[in-house]
Amino acid sequence: MPATVVVAAAVVVAAEAVAVAAAVGDDRSGRKPSGLSPGLGAGWRPPLANVLAQRSDLTFVEVIAEAVDPRAPLPASLATLAGRGVPIVPHGIRLSLGSTERPQPARVARLAAVAQRCQAPLVSEHVAMVRAGGLEAGHLLPVPLTRQSLDVVVGNVRAVTAELGVPLALEHPASLLRWPADHLHPADFLTELAERTDALLVLDVANLHADRHNHGLDPARFLDRLPWERIAYVHVAGGVEHDGRYHDTHRHPVPPAVLDLLAEAVHRCPHRLPVMLERDGDYPSAAGMNAELDAVAGVLSVAPAAQPAPRFADSCRTAKPAGGWNAAPQADLAAEQPDPADEQRVPAAEQRDLAAEQRDLAVEQRDLAVEQRDLAVEQVDLVRALVAGGPDPAAFDPAGLAATRAALLDKRTREVAAVWPALARIPGFADRFAHYAAGAPPRGPVADGCAFAESVRTTLGIVAVAELLTHTLPRRPFAVRTGRSADRRAVAAVRLPGGAFRLLKFPAPPIDPGSRSSPTGRRPWTRPDQSATNPILPRS
Repeated sequence: MPATVVVAAAVVVAAEAVAVAAAVGDDRSGRKPSGLSPGLGAGWRPPLANVLAQRSDLTFVEVIAEAVDPRAPLPASLATLAGRGVPIVPHGIRLSLGSTERPQPARVARLAAVAQRCQAPLVSEHVAMVRAGGLEAGHLLPVPLTRQSLDVVVGNVRAVTAELGVPLALEHPASLLRWPADHLHPADFLTELAERTDALLVLDVANLHADRHNHGLDPARFLDRLPWERIAYVHVAGGVEHDGRYHDTHRHPVPPAVLDLLAEAVHRCPHRLPVMLERDGDYPSAAGMNAELDAVAGVLSVAPAAQPAPRFADSCRTAKPAGGWNAAPQADLAAEQPDPADEQRVPAAEQRDLAAEQRDLAVEQRDLAVEQRDLAVEQVDLVRALVAGGPDPAAFDPAGLAATRAALLDKRTREVAAVWPALARIPGFADRFAHYAAGAPPRGPVADGCAFAESVRTTLGIVAVAELLTHTLPRRPFAVRTGRSADRRAVAAVRLPGGAFRLLKFPAPPIDPGSRSSPTGRRPWTRPDQSATNPILPRS
């Protein structure tokens, strides 16, 4: 081989090496594929703001994307963390990437705006469905582990990532039921999904523990099949066993089994991992929360030394060297281009074979469309059975359906109680709301609470009535809503021009012996400000 050719080839190889090195960057920073630094993270929630603000070891925080208003400034404590250089990762729960319907454009645009507001290095979502056929499930439901379902999720993820502007990481959810048609291993499903969409993954060891307990999933086999170079970060959370099933509640302490799985994951991963603790209710004391964070940090501190991962967004692409590629490879490539005259002499047999392949492809596409229509029907049937009183779909485990139905109703009850604290204090609220809501599709905690409050309005006290009026006050510059409590006390909610808001409460009028409910026949007593001409109070 001539020396000049050898030198040219060496130049090409060296240029490619320089390009890859520049794309990968300096690994000494320990940056993960997601752009996050390895170490401890936490789910930021308003009740935990003070605890997290006092931690100096947090390498990132995660926020529920739907809880962030992209038009408003970040909460002060969250902005302080960002000012300290702590990255904020929005975590979505409402896109429904597993539904046969495309994600709603408004939700995708809002997620992108939240990412921009947080200056996020990435966002994350779930490989799950939360709605089907216009019905909201109210929580994350599993997707079928099938080829048809995988194609649906791939299409949805591609549509979302095209609009986000930052990398997307996908999390596998925990579940209390499985689809009867499942035939792909969960790790294989995730791996192919990530490869086909160029997405990252979120490993949730708490969900992995739940699937081991509820479905017999082998965690070691799952971890062995993961593409570790695509793991953006890891979730850790607590849960509880109830009626033989493990519920990933995020409201209980992290059990030792979950910490053991975390240790196994960090041992197997060839690079150091960002790992975060999730907590979404029944918050412990500051000491208790710090103890849980310290337990996670303790697992990370004893992890074996590992090489930091390359930056995923760059390492998957070979950058073009400055000055262009070497002229010799370009000449070789040009020589390999087919002669147009040769292409015109394609034998008729090859043309027939090509036409046959195209016909087969058209048949496959039609079959795929039919399969996706069938999947859409199955998804609607499942959601209707879980939240709208529909019949149980055939072949599903009845116990799994019942457990999921109860869990969804419990979550819905807690969400209404959080938005309607006065309503939640009425006697027997949990049972009464569950009885009312069973078989009625969820419409969100505000609408659900409003409908329930109206159904029991005659039994409500003055504070609960005032809460109902506040939630239903028309959004006009001047608006008034009035009502009475069970003991006939009057209350008015008033919005004044300029945005001022007032609640006016009045004592109950004395019982009139002359009314129909009294034997004396006297007319009801009224105060001057309770006349029929007063627009603040209702007519009696």
